[in-house]
Amino acid sequence: MGMLSTDYNPFSFGEYYSGDNITSNGFFWYMTYENLFSVSRCDFTFLRPTPMTMADEFLYLALRLDYATHLPPGKILGFFEERGGQASVVMPAGRRVAYTEVLFVPEFYKDKLGSSLTSPGHDPINMLKNMGREHNWSSEIIKVLTDIYRCDMKGMSAELYCIGKSYELLSELIEMGNRRLPQKPGDYDDIARVIDYIDTHFKENIRQETLVRIAHMSPTKLKNLFRSFSGSTITEYILSRKIDFAGHQLAETDDSIEDIAGIIGFKTPTGFATSFKKLTGISPTEYRKQIKYNCVNNPSQIHDLDI
Repeated sequence: MGMLSTDYNPFSFGEYYSGDNITSNGFFWYMTYENLFSVSRCDFTFLRPTPMTMADEFLYLALRLDYATHLPPGKILGFFEERGGQASVVMPAGRRVAYTEVLFVPEFYKDKLGSSLTSPGHDPINMLKNMGREHNWSSEIIKVLTDIYRCDMKGMSAELYCIGKSYELLSELIEMGNRRLPQKPGDYDDIARVIDYIDTHFKENIRQETLVRIAHMSPTKLKNLFRSFSGSTITEYILSRKIDFAGHQLAETDDSIEDIAGIIGFKTPTGFATSFKKLTGISPTEYRKQIKYNCVNNPSQIHDLDI
């Protein structure tokens, strides 16, 4: 990524790299704990098209607080790779990458947790598969990653803090799964199918009859299980997907607000603006202004930001 090791390390522990001002500009920092998990923070921009490849043998579960294209406190994203497979992508010039992330390897969440703890084991991968949507996180998980992001301690105290928060993060993921997991495995699969359908068709006019047919259950049971599983009603979930998509469009494109509203199924820009403000607290126009301000164009300013 064009990152160079440097003696300058504002965190006083871990490994800190600065952009070479040719391929990238900004910083990337990380710490590892016994090769079981890592904590990383970065904020950099690619200055030219750059190919990136993920090793095909790398298996992991990761939770990320992304603030490159979202207003603070950012969006939570979940990633997992349990089979292995090489992934390659070319990052375009001007693409900003900014996040705080905790990444766990299988030796930790499958083996070490199972051998170190006396309670019945849980596989966090299964917890993450259908519940870890970008818009479907518990407030506790958001808080833990935000705490890491805002940590202003240095050296050993900060290192211990990050280690403790990493354990807390996985604990909250498992607890979120315990709270939302239906009692019957079949119900879990049925609701997962409904969510997958919504995630694919949220731009369309989704009818309740369609979801009932997909779930193979009564409307009342579907509503109750969906709320238990996702933490929101079906209507709230669909709206969150629409507004989430709209936020990306506002941040990453120059499409008009009217066009974005039409893409996600709103009949009028006014209706879209009202719903957008209800969920985000600001209008689409103000969101676009703030996100462009938040996403600095000159990463040389990074050290002047609150990191």
